[in-house]
Amino acid sequence: MLDIYRMFVLPEGKIGEKGAEMMVNLGDEMAREVVAFLDLGKNDRVIEIGFGPGIGLETLAKTVSNGGLVGIDPSELMHRLASERNKNDIIIGRTKLFKGTVEDLPFEDNYFNGAIAMDNMHFWDDPLKGLKELKRVLLPGAKLVCSFTPSSGGTKRGWEQMFEKIGYVDFTIKENQTGFCIIGTVPNE
Repeated sequence: MLDIYRMFVLPEGKIGEKGAEMMVNLGDEMAREVVAFLDLGKNDRVIEIGFGPGIGLETLAKTVSNGGLVGIDPSELMHRLASERNKNDIIIGRTKLFKGTVEDLPFEDNYFNGAIAMDNMHFWDDPLKGLKELKRVLLPGAKLVCSFTPSSGGTKRGWEQMFEKIGYVDFTIKENQTGFCIIGTVPNE
């Protein structure tokens, strides 16, 4: 029997490495689609929640060539793998990795131009608190894009109400080749 928690939620050990391998094999196309939904400029600042082995950050770096990238993930294993994958961007200071979770982001208000979370939103301890924290750190007009591949077990049910409760606008669900994306925008106040 698979230990899903140690494989995908807080990856560790050999089973976490197997989960990371699956993320790499399935993640490139989804990462490109997610980043495209953000409509970013080369100088923007973006945060990835649950960066896993660093595929999203690597993809973001191709678009945000002069901006800043931040990733937050609670797994030591994923920090090691993402650090290896994004080594050059970390060395020059364009990408920074933090240990933690979406429910308690150590960043100032209205800082990021966009945010992504790939295949992990349904694993957050407190999704409402996480959505609220992301809304706090995102600039007005910034988008949050959360993606789900079929194998992740995420569903579409209930997210629209959560996004609306926290105050996101222009909520939409986009089907794509690799699954679906949920997109919400911080209102321009």
